[in-house]
Amino acid sequence: MPMLQRHPIDLAPYDEAAKQAGDVQFVTPVMGNVIYSQFGYVIPAAITSSGQDKSNPQPTYLAPLGTLVRSPVSGIVDQIADLWSTPTHHDVSVMVKPDGLEAGCYVVVETEHVINPLVSVGDHVTAGQVIAEVGPLNSLGNSGLGLVELGILTGSESGRPMHVCPYAYFAPEVASTQLAMLAQLMTDWESYTGDSSLWDETSWVDGVTGCSSGPIIE
Repeated sequence: MPMLQRHPIDLAPYDEAAKQAGDVQFVTPVMGNVIYSQFGYVIPAAITSSGQDKSNPQPTYLAPLGTLVRSPVSGIVDQIADLWSTPTHHDVSVMVKPDGLEAGCYVVVETEHVINPLVSVGDHVTAGQVIAEVGPLNSLGNSGLGLVELGILTGSESGRPMHVCPYAYFAPEVASTQLAMLAQLMTDWESYTGDSSLWDETSWVDGVTGCSSGPIIE
């Protein structure tokens, strides 16, 4: 499986003067009162396209429009695909096939709902390389913020993509640092909003920060 090196945007401890935590701008209101939604976060039926509750198969980061999106992994750009939202928002999915996969293994690391891609299919990218910008999906409901989703997709017996929690696949040498950054973001946001119940840290699957579910087929 791929070894992620980083998050798709820059994270850092909250700077109260700047109202920023790295690339993440702290503003309200935002949908669900969360600036970041973890893998397996239950999206309420009221805001899903199906009208039913949905487990989020890809962690979602909110950030100002124009924020640069960086590849979480080194590899070859496998696809740049249109989305259901492309006709309205001109956003796409950039999928990178990580270096070092075994022959016959198909796995991609996806940054979804991004705009202005700077790479093409077949390009080799390195982790941290700028590949796009956050897209405007749901920006009207998020105080003008854009978003990017992070995913790891592989096949399933049903033929539909299987999403696994990306945070379980950080490279060992960066995992503790990257997971600590994510935990700090959630702690800082709860402090900012005055609501300490937004994330249940005791629910993380196998103790991995940001993983609220096992694999999701969608």
